[in-house]
Amino acid sequence: MRALRKYGPLWAGMAIFAAASILMLVLSNHSRAALTTATWIWDAKQIETQTDEMIAFAEENDINLIYLHVEPTAVSPEAYRTFIRKAGQASIQVEALGGDPNWALTKNRQSIDELISWVKAYNRSARADERFSGIHVDIEPYLLPAWKESQQDVVRQWLKNVAYLVAETKKDTDLAVGADLPFWIDSVSVPGSSEKVSNWMVQRLDSITLMAYRNRAQGDNGIVEIVKKIVADANSRKKGSVIVGVNIMESAEGSHVSFYDDGPAEMKSQLAILQQELSGNPAFAGSAIHDYESWKRSIEANERSS
Repeated sequence: MRALRKYGPLWAGMAIFAAASILMLVLSNHSRAALTTATWIWDAKQIETQTDEMIAFAEENDINLIYLHVEPTAVSPEAYRTFIRKAGQASIQVEALGGDPNWALTKNRQSIDELISWVKAYNRSARADERFSGIHVDIEPYLLPAWKESQQDVVRQWLKNVAYLVAETKKDTDLAVGADLPFWIDSVSVPGSSEKVSNWMVQRLDSITLMAYRNRAQGDNGIVEIVKKIVADANSRKKGSVIVGVNIMESAEGSHVSFYDDGPAEMKSQLAILQQELSGNPAFAGSAIHDYESWKRSIEANERSS
């Protein structure tokens, strides 16, 4: 008994330290689990016949967010309801995906209206577990000829349309609003201001997905280097607001912009490095892989060759 009393404080201290270590490990694992792994599904017609296969793929690859293209004339509401319900059962959120470079121009705002109206009408008619959780746009105005001719004017119109998208979506809904942006968008200023477009977007959108299309996380011109400034700027603006997107689709721009040649295992390895490198940033929300179809084909090709 005397020996136990003698070492009691030591054992107590060790127990407290062990408990604290376990708690930190649990919290760390919870934090990692909370990170987003997203993908884009552009061919929504696939959900009419391949929903179970697609959800299984998502579960196998830890996907918890899908940007699903909205095709009202080609895909039935029932197909969307079934897909979203089954995705939800697998703890996967689904956002309605739409967009076109021309959506940056105010004269084409009707297209934005049509997307918002369709999603809201769809959600009203669907059960709670069959609803889209947000709207995600891929606009990319820099693909327009006008971007070279009158960039400031295009940027001005683009920002007006994004502000409109957010305001109209948030009316009477709790839908999240996100957008794809190029990693270099912090080099473009808001017209008439020193504010960067990247910061403007982070302030107004629930999240941005940076198209940081490179095939390695570290080093010169690697993923970390090309996104770190936007992530750092976003840290003090909005927690969990920046998703970093990578590409596994074949690209004519060269092998350095895609994991197409490297394969899914190398992509997974580089994404793990990316996560580790950016883990200390409150704004970092996770990763997105472009796109489902290319990712799936890459995995199948590697399985055949192994």
